[in-house]
Amino acid sequence: MASGVVMVMVVVTATAMAMAVQESRHSDFFVEGEVYCDTCRAGFVTNVTTAIQGARVRLECRHYMSASGSVERSAEGTTDATGHYRMELVEVDNRGAELVCAVALLSSPVPECHEMEVGRDRAPVTLVQDTRPLPICGDLLKSYALGTAPSY
Repeated sequence: MASGVVMVMVVVTATAMAMAVQESRHSDFFVEGEVYCDTCRAGFVTNVTTAIQGARVRLECRHYMSASGSVERSAEGTTDATGHYRMELVEVDNRGAELVCAVALLSSPVPECHEMEVGRDRAPVTLVQDTRPLPICGDLLKSYALGTAPSY
């Protein structure tokens, strides 16, 4: 009977986009991701994976050189009907590259999907500026005969 109970338990996994994008003209970053119920404990989305609406997530950023490990910036969000969240991290002051960030799952409203497995309850986030390719990239693509390269 105990093994049957373990099989019913599911793992909630928070995934974040690999990067948070800094919008031009601002020092704010926007972080997006999804929270889903990993019913098969596969560690990735399957055909039986379900999105979790109303899950609470928290973005925490620490300075990479911080001895104390204290949180310098944070933001919280809640998922929509598709399990998607979007949070704004304000006033980063062009120090995004100095911050080590992760999105962590705080809670799940789904009773049969509330178990949070250590190491799978958070996802790393890299803060990057919203920049476009260098102008020389178009010429480089042409040199590889990849067809018409876009101009920037």
